[in-house]
Amino acid sequence: MPYKKETILSLVEKLKQLNDYENIAGAIQSGVDFLTGHTYETPVFNTAETARQMGHFIPLLQIPELWDDNDRLVLKLIASPLAWNECRETFLSAILPMMDKPGTSSSIVLRFSYFTSYLQQRGCTPEEIGSLMISHSRDGNNFDLSPLKFTPVRKFLQDLIKSAEPNVVNAYVNTWRKKGWNSLFFRLLVKGHPEREMEYLENILLLPDYIPDQQAVSRVLLQNNTDKYEPLVEKTTTQLAALPDYAAAVSGYSLLAGHLPEKYNQRLLKAAYDFLAWPEAGTRAPESACSQVTGNIPPGNLPPGVLAVRSVLHLDRPAAVPYLGDLLAQKRYFHPEAFQVLADELNGQAAPMLLQALENDYDARMVLPVLSQLDKALYIDQLWPYTLHKLKSVRTLVAVILAEHPQALEKAAELLGHKKADQRLTAVQILCKLDDAHARELLQHALHIEVNDDARDLMLETLGGHTLTDTDDLVLVTKLVTFAKKRHKLSKPAEKWLDDKALPPLYLLDGTVLTTDMMRFLIYRMSRVTEVRPDVEAIPLLRLIDRTRSGDFARALYKAYADQGGDLKLKYLMTLTALLGDDELAETLREDIQLWITTKRLKMAEHGVGALALHGSNKALRAVEFFSRRYRFRKGVVGAAAMRALEQTAAERGITLHELVDSLVPEFGFKGLYRFFEVKGETYRAFLDNNFKPAYLNDKGRRLKAIPVATPRETRNAFKALSKEMADTIRLQTQRLEQFLEEQRRWSVAKWQTVFRQNPVMSVFANRLAWALFNEADQLISTFYCEGQAMPKTLANDAVVFPENAYITLLHPAHLDATTLQQWKNKFAELRIVPVFPQLERPITLSQNYADVEYDYGDASMENGLPSGFMEQES
Repeated sequence: MPYKKETILSLVEKLKQLNDYENIAGAIQSGVDFLTGHTYETPVFNTAETARQMGHFIPLLQIPELWDDNDRLVLKLIASPLAWNECRETFLSAILPMMDKPGTSSSIVLRFSYFTSYLQQRGCTPEEIGSLMISHSRDGNNFDLSPLKFTPVRKFLQDLIKSAEPNVVNAYVNTWRKKGWNSLFFRLLVKGHPEREMEYLENILLLPDYIPDQQAVSRVLLQNNTDKYEPLVEKTTTQLAALPDYAAAVSGYSLLAGHLPEKYNQRLLKAAYDFLAWPEAGTRAPESACSQVTGNIPPGNLPPGVLAVRSVLHLDRPAAVPYLGDLLAQKRYFHPEAFQVLADELNGQAAPMLLQALENDYDARMVLPVLSQLDKALYIDQLWPYTLHKLKSVRTLVAVILAEHPQALEKAAELLGHKKADQRLTAVQILCKLDDAHARELLQHALHIEVNDDARDLMLETLGGHTLTDTDDLVLVTKLVTFAKKRHKLSKPAEKWLDDKALPPLYLLDGTVLTTDMMRFLIYRMSRVTEVRPDVEAIPLLRLIDRTRSGDFARALYKAYADQGGDLKLKYLMTLTALLGDDELAETLREDIQLWITTKRLKMAEHGVGALALHGSNKALRAVEFFSRRYRFRKGVVGAAAMRALEQTAAERGITLHELVDSLVPEFGFKGLYRFFEVKGETYRAFLDNNFKPAYLNDKGRRLKAIPVATPRETRNAFKALSKEMADTIRLQTQRLEQFLEEQRRWSVAKWQTVFRQNPVMSVFANRLAWALFNEADQLISTFYCEGQAMPKTLANDAVVFPENAYITLLHPAHLDATTLQQWKNKFAELRIVPVFPQLERPITLSQNYADVEYDYGDASMENGLPSGFMEQES
């Protein structure tokens, strides 16, 4: 029997949120048509990509013992060889967790019967089924050798492997020898066929390019039973050392020496020196101790290069110190993490070796942090030459350390006069790290003559943007422009392609036109900002510009920017146009953001919503709020960027995000609660009734049955279109208010009056909901309702008095006893108030937490186990 369309509707809606849905929509629809009975032939897939999309329907499957006609349609959808090949991993990842769910013995046996039967129909052998289940159970991706706690899957696998014929066991061992270590398979093998244990382990310990995992396996084996496994680890280590595999030899003998030092220390020492002398250590030895099995570094694992250095220092320090010094002098391979070993083992004695490493161009990003752990007196004087280093990263690290030098201020001041900008930047970094009055004075003096903008920006950041003490914006801007001109920053346009003199003029608030220098200064300073925000030195000038006259300039600059293809590197121009633009520019930017989203230029869209928020008008912010909702999941980076922009705007205005969104509710041409219009010289008022429909009053305040017959067509059509225009707002505010009912959001009396008594749409919500008034001690004072423009009234129809510091929430039934709750229901019925959502009928509990349920089978086994020879019977 096909699925009902309603059953899979939610799944399809989720799929529509995928970034690439447009590319897979046809394949998804073919799957939907088959599952809902629109077509009866299983779709035929011509490409692997199309077949892979059928995996999206696998979440519809129930636990196997409950598979019915609907489930069999999904199973049929992925049954063709091509579809199964593409969807197998998804299928197993979805079904395997179900296999361990609680159930009766008979239901669990049925569960495995259906599951394994389906896999066999797909061509899987018993060994392949067992290995697939081991892989997808994820229970073996570790180095745990503790006894298994049985679950249905583990019980099934144990019985399956234990009853396997020798040739099948061979297949298992061969499969897992190639796959590598799996603790679940190892424990199942030991339980079912202990005679094959050492064979499997030896294969694992001899795998090529597997040192971190071999190290971890050997460690747990020796910790678990040294007497049993020491011969095996010695045998495999000796074999690898004879190849020679110097890295494996160091790793293996290090572990053995940890348990039997008298027997293995000398072998370890020889292996360590052999490794350090190995010319190919830098290219063939593993740099990382990260495990392929777990994806992280197992406890105790160290790269061979680190083990070798530590071992020679532990076992042969007098000879090892000069030997390691010679290695560094010869610029031989030295593992980056081994520098930390030098500091840990040698303390101050390591300083000359680390300085030598720096001099010989070992990675300073690894050496300097280690060096900084030692006594500064041992090395700090020798670091000043590294302020001239070619790498910025090295100079930055050195600057942090040198800031602690006793003469840091004097030497940094000297460096601040260097002819090269890189060195001046290093001096600025030292002074910024010092961040005292003298350092700030030096920075303040250098700021307006420094031509390197990277250095200047760092100075500005340290000085908090307070570069001059003038409080008058015009005086401040005049000085900043003069300084920038002296630094030769205003002699040409910020971009070669930009003809800035052809742009429309900008005007100051006093009506004067911005000079070319002022305009270039504004664009130059905005070009220094990498985020979507105004530059700290541009802000005073932005405050002086008349926003009511800057729209032409903003549109022309935005067009010039768009003509360059909307280059991400030029996004500062988009930011500037948003800061100066009018509503027309905001609409253009909104349209472009939508285009960028459609054409998958999501990074541009992210920056675009940030710029639109900077525009700051209600129209612009409504668009940002729309993007935050529309792309909350699909193309979620845009939705997240829009949400961040709204949060930033709210923070800058000193209000909450909810209060910001409250302020964005459109008024749809109304002034307060009314929209005025004229008919043949007489003035009429429109307002919204309790159904969000326009209603009309004449000049005497009498309500009319309909809009006057002589109303101009344009006015009549505007009111007719009102319902459609308001639909999205009503839907959004209904959702918000229902959420606020559950959260019990609080409004101060003044904020509530502004939101719900002065906006035409929100006033209807106020009339169709019940409210609660609390004092500052969170005690319920009164409950009330609204009726038009009249004062809010209590249940007894008394006017509500709003005390100082009181707050208002939506009335939740949890605040009322049963009698009062019924009285409120009767009051709503009497007044014919239909709440915009169920309010008085809600569950009494405001919120409820549910504890996670965790099932642990312990050592329990299935009541009757699984039928003997089950796999063979199902074939």
